[in-house]
Amino acid sequence: MNIAFAQQVEEIDQEWEDLSGAYAECAAYYRLVFFALESSGETEAAASYREVEDNAMLYALVLASGGRDRDMAVQVTNSRIELSMQQMKDEINNRNENISILINKYNGNCTQIMQQLPEILLEAMVEVSGENTNN
Repeated sequence: MNIAFAQQVEEIDQEWEDLSGAYAECAAYYRLVFFALESSGETEAAASYREVEDNAMLYALVLASGGRDRDMAVQVTNSRIELSMQQMKDEINNRNENISILINKYNGNCTQIMQQLPEILLEAMVEVSGENTNN
């Protein structure tokens, strides 16, 4: 059992893990902004955040797929997003009126990694798509 675990850990790339965590954090941020905008009636702006959230979730999942089977990658990604959302809700005292705190803290980094996709993400997408066509 320990040998199998050690082998799995060796297959997981730390750069992929770190970037997957960053995209999961951005997905959580975009989801909370989506809900805040939607609840204030700004449906058009909310829809754009929802779309970016979907992309961030996809990127987090692709990067989490390295060294994991699909189901585990989905569980890891969902857990990372939920943990980030809970932390962010705590930061704003679970009040949409305080969303500017999250925008100030997360918008810059999230915008950057969503607009300028890192090379390792592109490599991961090629690798994961290759694995899916071989199955």
